[in-house]
Amino acid sequence: MPKGFFPVVPGLLLLLALPAHMALERPLHPASAPDGARRIVSLAPGITETLYALKLGPRIAGVTSYCLYPPEAALKPRVAGFSDVNLEAVLRARPDLVLLPEDKRDNLLRLETLGLPALPLDVSSPSALAASVERIGNITGREAEAEALLAEFRGGLEAAAARAAGNTPPRVLFSVMRDIRGGGLSEVIAVGGDGFYSELIALAGGDNVCAGHIAFPRISREALIFLDPEVMIDALPGGDAEQARRDWESLSSVGAVQTGRVLLLTDPADTIPGPRFFRTLDKLSRAFHGYAREAVPRAETFGHTDARKRQPAQGTASRTGPPASSRAKPDHGLTDSPASVTR
Repeated sequence: MPKGFFPVVPGLLLLLALPAHMALERPLHPASAPDGARRIVSLAPGITETLYALKLGPRIAGVTSYCLYPPEAALKPRVAGFSDVNLEAVLRARPDLVLLPEDKRDNLLRLETLGLPALPLDVSSPSALAASVERIGNITGREAEAEALLAEFRGGLEAAAARAAGNTPPRVLFSVMRDIRGGGLSEVIAVGGDGFYSELIALAGGDNVCAGHIAFPRISREALIFLDPEVMIDALPGGDAEQARRDWESLSSVGAVQTGRVLLLTDPADTIPGPRFFRTLDKLSRAFHGYAREAVPRAETFGHTDARKRQPAQGTASRTGPPASSRAKPDHGLTDSPASVTR
């Protein structure tokens, strides 16, 4: 990880690392019958949350160290870390079903070598997540609970679509890491054109200014000023929100900062591809299209006039490039980030 970058919580790293293709289809003979999975091991926070949402908490026999929601998940036996799996602990859990993200191929092979029924799930997009919810429901005999959860998903998508209807998509930059050097924000790693967050931006009715072939581009301070997004999102679960505000306010010439449209995602749920994703979608939707009419929680956004009242930080860069109305989406300042995925 480059020096100076704020660390990203494991849930976010998991989200960034997920591939875009669909889940591998593998037979699950021991757990294929309805209501057949009685002892389930979950190897991802989002999967654990899905199991609880489907009222399968009593059947969970093991989780990772990062499975902290709901609170009772923290009381379950720990059988894995972020990417490392304690196979002995998994065996002690005596699972008849192990659920894991499809990108954890090494773990999948080891589990299968031990004869454990392992199901890789694709949660790389909202639609893939919905398909995984339905599949878990079918395997465990929780079809009704899965349908109820999917109905919540649909409600969130419909609300976002209704809010965006007839509105011009705002130009959005979504940061997942900030590099602070010399007392100011010098570089960010942003969501590119591929991934869960990029789809959430589109579903919320936004236009990702970093969409393109680079999944998680590095964007320099100068490029941030040049792109001049109308809305900026910063994912910093558990981070210092006040410091983040100061960092962003150093970019006083950027439109999103001038109008206070900088949304700080401080809830860990916002970095987990799980059943609470539609709440994050609602936050983005309100930031994009309901800003003047529907308040985004004050703890997560700049006040509308705060950024204008405060003085720019010393050394703030001046505007470069043409006016926002005439700007295209160049690759200026965008480079692929080796820190995007750290497994």
